[in-house]
Amino acid sequence: MADRRRVVGPTDGTTAPVFSSTSAPPDKPVRRDRGPQDLRQIFLKTSLTPPATGSSFLELPSPPTHPNSSTLKLTCSVFGPRPLPHSASFSPRARLSCELKFAPFASPLKRRGYVRDHTERDLSMQLATALQRSILLEKYPKSGIDVFITVLDCEGEAGAVTGVSNFQAGGSKGGGGGGGGGVDVGLLGVLAGAITCASAAIADAGIECLDLVSGGVAALVRNGARGDDAMVQKNEEELVVVQDPSPEEHAPGDIFAACAVGYMAAREELTEIWMRGVVETSIDAEDNAEDDLDRMMGNAIMAATQTRRVLNEGVAERLLFAMNMAKPQDEMEIT
Repeated sequence: MADRRRVVGPTDGTTAPVFSSTSAPPDKPVRRDRGPQDLRQIFLKTSLTPPATGSSFLELPSPPTHPNSSTLKLTCSVFGPRPLPHSASFSPRARLSCELKFAPFASPLKRRGYVRDHTERDLSMQLATALQRSILLEKYPKSGIDVFITVLDCEGEAGAVTGVSNFQAGGSKGGGGGGGGGVDVGLLGVLAGAITCASAAIADAGIECLDLVSGGVAALVRNGARGDDAMVQKNEEELVVVQDPSPEEHAPGDIFAACAVGYMAAREELTEIWMRGVVETSIDAEDNAEDDLDRMMGNAIMAATQTRRVLNEGVAERLLFAMNMAKPQDEMEIT
């Protein structure tokens, strides 16, 4: 006897119809219209989160060849210096805590979880290493400084659940033999942007620092990634170094190595170096030729130096606004 109080399913399994297109979607053109040393414009704004002591927002535009693709958007909030809890042990220097988290909707491929994974922990550790050398932590004993970075949007596979690019080590320099490139620069771009965004938020919070830290990225790519067909036919084995690489402008196998740095331009000091990929380097002290590693690091420092100009303008704009607000009402400048 059948149960009349519940809905009984069909005896045979059914499959929902799927209406898919028979034609494959057209491939997006992969080329870089910018020069090797041309950076995209950077939008940087401070003091956008009122509850925080200091805050900032950073955004990169989409590449000109892919105007509708994902781009990099970061927001940073700094809280502190604030006293440590009574249960904490005495600390003569301030404790710096950095936390980088991808928003659930940051990935263009798959939705991320709410619990931090190993990629976010690794990026948080790299960010703390880049910032702690620039902050005068000894000025704030028994205090804590908390830096929170939220990635709202990202490029390439940086927002994927795995968080690790399709990195393939080895292979010939020209990409033959099944090896070659395959480094995703999305994570390196996130780290460089987070360094710049966090440094602006720390300056907005009024925390004493030795210098501002700006991030820069450079990549070693195949010459064909620039779209110069004549040059590719002339020399297919040549590799070039480009600044501010975008995953949308290069084929997955055209990027052989990438490097992200944190750089204090006024002190000419590196605070962070993070590299992925395989490059050729020379250990001969008498060899004066510049190898791929030196060229890539030099271009990453040049990119960080150019980013520093945007960082200076963002901090100066906030400082001038605070100075005008501190003036009497009759002396305030109207702009």
